[in-house]
Amino acid sequence: MNRAIKQANSKQKGRKNNPNDPARFITEKHFTENGEKADKVQYVINKDQIKKEEMFDGFYGICTDLEASPLELIKINKSRWEIEHCFREMKTEFQACPVYLRREERIKSHFLVCFLALLVFRLFKQKVPGYSSYELVKTLRKFALTEISPGDYIPIFQRTDLTDKIHESFGFRLDRELITQKYFKKIFNQTKI
Repeated sequence: MNRAIKQANSKQKGRKNNPNDPARFITEKHFTENGEKADKVQYVINKDQIKKEEMFDGFYGICTDLEASPLELIKINKSRWEIEHCFREMKTEFQACPVYLRREERIKSHFLVCFLALLVFRLFKQKVPGYSSYELVKTLRKFALTEISPGDYIPIFQRTDLTDKIHESFGFRLDRELITQKYFKKIFNQTKI
C-alpha cells in the first residue's frame, strides 16, 4: 500500500498488468464530484482492491492444467527449480537459442532433440559428480582425436584431472598414444545392453 501511495503522489503511471505493480491499487479520476470533465487527473487509492488482495497474503497461487491432487501439485511445484535450472543449462552451456518453428512436427522434433541432449547430459553429470556444468561442457568440447591413418587416431586434447575422472567413470581411455579401430569397436560393444 505504501508503494501505491508513493506512486499516486508522484503521479507516475503504472502498468497495472504486472501482478506486483502497485498501480493496480490506484484509480484515476477524470471528473469532478459534479460530473464535469476535470482538467487535472486525480489519483485515488482503491482500498477495496487492497482489502481483496490482503485475503491472499502469505499464499502462493499456481494455475495448472494438470489433473492431480493438491499434495501432488505442491510436490511438483517444489521441484520447479530443477526445471528452471535445466532451462538455464540449455541456454548457457548448450548455447541453445530460441528457434522459431511453425510446423508441429518440427516443434516436436526440436523439443525431442533438446530433451534428449539434456537427459544425456544429466546422466553424464551423475556419472561424473563434483564438477559444474560449465567445467564438464568445456572439457567435453576439448575432447578431440585426429585420424593419422584410416581407422587409427591419436588424442589432441590436454589431459587433466577431469579427463582422468571421465575415463575412470566410463571405463575406457581416449588419452592413449594410439587408438585403433579395434579399440573403438571394443568400446562400442561395451555400450550394448
